[in-house]
Amino acid sequence: MSLFEWFGLKRGDSRRRAAEARELAGDLAGAVELYIEAGMPDDAARVLLLRADAERSVEKRIAFCASASRTAESPELRRAALGRKALLALDLVRARGASAMRSEVLAVARDLEEAGELERAADAYALVGDVESEARVLAAAGAIDRLEERLRVSMSVERSQRELAAVLRRIADLDRMAERREAISVAEAWLGERRDCEQVADALRAIRARLLAGPVVALELGGALLRCALGDEVTIGRGEATIVVASRAVSRTHLRIRRGPPGVEVEDLGTRNGTTLAGARLTAPLPVGRGVELLLGGEVPCAIAPADGQGCVVEVAGERFAAPLGDLPVGPWRLRLDRAGASAFVVLSTPPGAPPPFLGDYQLAPAVELCAGDAIAAARGETAVFRVRAAGDAPAPRRDGGRAEGGPA
Repeated sequence: MSLFEWFGLKRGDSRRRAAEARELAGDLAGAVELYIEAGMPDDAARVLLLRADAERSVEKRIAFCASASRTAESPELRRAALGRKALLALDLVRARGASAMRSEVLAVARDLEEAGELERAADAYALVGDVESEARVLAAAGAIDRLEERLRVSMSVERSQRELAAVLRRIADLDRMAERREAISVAEAWLGERRDCEQVADALRAIRARLLAGPVVALELGGALLRCALGDEVTIGRGEATIVVASRAVSRTHLRIRRGPPGVEVEDLGTRNGTTLAGARLTAPLPVGRGVELLLGGEVPCAIAPADGQGCVVEVAGERFAAPLGDLPVGPWRLRLDRAGASAFVVLSTPPGAPPPFLGDYQLAPAVELCAGDAIAAARGETAVFRVRAAGDAPAPRRDGGRAEGGPA
C-alpha cells in the first residue's frame, strides 16, 4: 500500500494529484491549499503537522498544530493535533515560569484534557494550584498512585497553611497586646523549623523594626516630649555608652551616673582627657547634690541636676535627658530597661493595685514590651497617658536658656 493510500486518498482527481505532487516536491504550504480545495481537510491537517515538525520556533509549531486541529475533519486527527499543540504550549509555559499568566496555563490544561492527555493536564492544573481539577483529571486517567500522592500532598499543604495562618494570628495578637518578647519567641521558633517562611520572617522584622531596645527612649507625656535614659546607671561617652556624645575629646565610656550612699553621684571612668568641675579634675565619685556643671574631656559641657521626682536630669552637648536611675514612673505605671542576653526591651510594668494599661482596645498584661508608636491609656477608649515616639524625635523643649526641667511625675 502506498503512502497516499494509507491516508485514504483516492486517485484520479487532478487537484488531489497536484496536491500529492506539491507534497512530494516539498512545497508543503501549496500542498495544504490544494488538499483543502480538493475537499481533503484531513490530508491538509496532516501536512500542517509536517510543517510543525519542520519548524524550530516553538511558537510557530504551536500555530501550525492549532491550524491543523481547526482544519482536520477526523475527530482522532483533530484531537491528536490539539494534543501536540497543548504539549508544546505546556513546555512553553513551564519554561516561562512565574511570568506565565494563570489564564494561559488553564487554557493549556483544558486543551490537554480535551486531547485526552489527562496526566499532562493534571501537571498543568498543578502549576496554577487548581487542586480540584488536578484530582479530577487524575481520577479520570485512572492514575490512582498519583491521585493518592496528590491528595496526601494536598492535605499536607492545607495543614501547613492552617498552621501558618494560626502562627501569624498568634504573632499579630501578641503584638497587639504588646507582648513582643513572646511574639518574637514564637516567630523565631517557627523559623527555626521552617527557614523559608517569608511571611513569618516579615512579621518578625516588622516587630523588631518598631521594638524599643533603649537605653534612650522618647516619650510624649503631658504634652511634652521627654527623652529618658533608662537603667540603674547611666554612662556618657562617644561609643559604648547610654548617652552618646559625638566628640573625640570624650572617651568611649567617659562618665558614670548612679545612686550612691549619699544619693546621686557622678564618676569619671579613668579617662585620658578627664572630667573637671570648676577646673578641678574629678578623681573620685562626686555627689550631685543640688546640681553640678562639668566639662568632659576639656571640651563638652555637662550639667547634672536632681529631678523633681527621682533620679536626675542630664544636659550634655545641647541635649537633655531624664535619668531615673531605676524604674521610671509614668502615670500609675513603671518603665524599666530589661536586658535578656543580646536583646534589650523597654518594659512597661503595672505595680500591685495600679489600674491596668490599655493599648487600643486591649487590656495589657502586668509586664509588656513597648514599641515605637504605642499609645498607652488608663482605660479603653480614653486619651493616652503617654505615647512612645520613634527614634530620632526631637528632645523636649528646654526652659531658662537650657536649664534642666524636672523628670516625669
